[in-house]
Amino acid sequence: MKTQNKFSLLLAAGFFLIALGAKAQGKFGTDSVKCWESTNIYYQLYKSKQYASAFDSWKYVYENCPAAYKNTFIFAPAILESKMSKVTDATEKAELEEMLLMSYDKRLEVFPGKEGYVYGQKGLKFLEYRKDEPQKAYDAFMLAYQADGYDLPAAVFNGMFISAARLFNDKVFTIEDVFNTYNIVSEAIEKNNNTLNRELEAYRTKVENGEVLSDKEQKDTAKLGRELSRYDIVDLNVEKTLGPIVSCDRLNLMYNDDTFEQNKTNPDWLRRASKMLQKERRDEEGEMSDCTDLPIFFKVAEASYKLDPNPISARAVGKLAISRKDYSKAIEYFTQAGSLEVDPKKKADDFLKVAYTQQKVGNLGGAKANCLKAASLRKGWGDPYVLLAQMYASAEGTWGSNVVEKKAVYWAAMDKLSYAKSIDPEVASKCNRLYSIYQKNLPDKSVAFQLSVKDGDKINIGSWINETVVVKF
Repeated sequence: MKTQNKFSLLLAAGFFLIALGAKAQGKFGTDSVKCWESTNIYYQLYKSKQYASAFDSWKYVYENCPAAYKNTFIFAPAILESKMSKVTDATEKAELEEMLLMSYDKRLEVFPGKEGYVYGQKGLKFLEYRKDEPQKAYDAFMLAYQADGYDLPAAVFNGMFISAARLFNDKVFTIEDVFNTYNIVSEAIEKNNNTLNRELEAYRTKVENGEVLSDKEQKDTAKLGRELSRYDIVDLNVEKTLGPIVSCDRLNLMYNDDTFEQNKTNPDWLRRASKMLQKERRDEEGEMSDCTDLPIFFKVAEASYKLDPNPISARAVGKLAISRKDYSKAIEYFTQAGSLEVDPKKKADDFLKVAYTQQKVGNLGGAKANCLKAASLRKGWGDPYVLLAQMYASAEGTWGSNVVEKKAVYWAAMDKLSYAKSIDPEVASKCNRLYSIYQKNLPDKSVAFQLSVKDGDKINIGSWINETVVVKF
C-alpha cells in the first residue's frame, strides 16, 4: 500500500512537471535553457555598463522569449542606442532604430502597465530619431496623456508641444490644434508647478520656524527643486516655440464674439481664452506686449472672473481695469491674483503689476516696496529693477537742495539698470537704451565743481528713494 501511494505521488509530480514545462515553454521560448543563459549574459554585461556587448544575447531574448523578463524592455534603450553608436552601416543602423521604436509597443503587449510612461518615452524617441514623422511622436504623447493625464515627466509635455509646432509648420495642424495642445501643456506645467511649489513651501516654512530638515527631507527638497527647474525649462521652451506662431490676429480668429457666445458659461474656455489673450511677449525694444486690447478681452475677463475667481481671471480684470484707467481697482485685483497664486514667478509678476499701477496713482513708496517684493520672489529677473530705474528717473527735481542733488536720481536709476542687465540678459536692450538717455541728463560737471561735488563723492538721496549713489561724470 505504501509502495502504491509512493508511485501515485511520483506520477502526480511527473504530470505537474510536464505541465509546468509546457507552461514555461510559452514564457521562455522553445529553448528555455538558452533563454536563461542569454538573459544572464546580457544582464551581467548591462550591470558592468558594456551595453553594446550585451546586444547579441539581449536580441536573442527579445526575439525568442520576450515574456521571460521585464528587464529585457527596461534595458532596451541603453543597449540598442549603444549598439547604434558603434554601427557604421546605414541599413543596420536603421534596423536598430526601428527595433528601438517598436520595443515600446512590444513591451506593452507583453507587459501591460505604466502606459503613460512607456508611450511618453516612445514619443521622445520618435522626436529624436524620426524628425520627419512628428505625427507619430504626437500620437504617442497623446496616448501617454490619455493614460496618465498631467502626471507625466516635464520632457513629455515639452515633446508634445514641439511635435505640434512641427505639424503646424508642415501645414498638418491648424492654429487651433496648436492652441489646444498649448492648453494641455500649459495647464500641466501650471498644475505640476503648483504641486511642487506647495511641497517646497512646506519645507521652507519648517526652516523658517527653526526646524532642522532630516537627510531625507533635504534630499526631497533638492529633488523637488530639480523637477521644478525642469518644468521651468519646458515653460521657456514652449513660450519660445509659441512666440512666432501666436499673433493677435490669429487669436482673434479663435476668440471673438461668436465663439464667446458659444462658450460664455464654460469656465475652462474662458480661463484659456483669458490666459492666451493676456500672454505677454517681449519685442525687439525689450517692451512687453499682449492682446488685451482686442475688444473680446473685456467680455472674457469679466465673465471668467464672475464664474471662477482665480489668479488668471483676477489678472484679467486687473488688466481690464488698467485699460480703463481704474487704477485702484487694478491694484485690488492684481494683489488678489498675487495672494491666490502658488507659483513664485507668476506671483512676482502680479506684484510687479501692483507696483506699476501704484506708480500711476503716485504711491511711489508702495510701488518701490512691491518692486522689491517681486524681485525677491523671482531671482535673476531684471524687470523690477528696470521699473525702479524708470521711477527714480521720473523723480528728478523732487528731492535735493541744489541742481546736483536734484539730478542725482539719474545715478540711482543707472545703477539699477546696470544691475538689471547683469542678472537678466533679456532686459539688456531696454537697459542700454534707457541708460543712454539718463546719462545725458546727469548734472553738468562744471556746475557740480562749483558746488564742490566731484567724482567719487557719495550722495544720500532721501524720501521714498532712500539710496546712496556714487558721483560718476
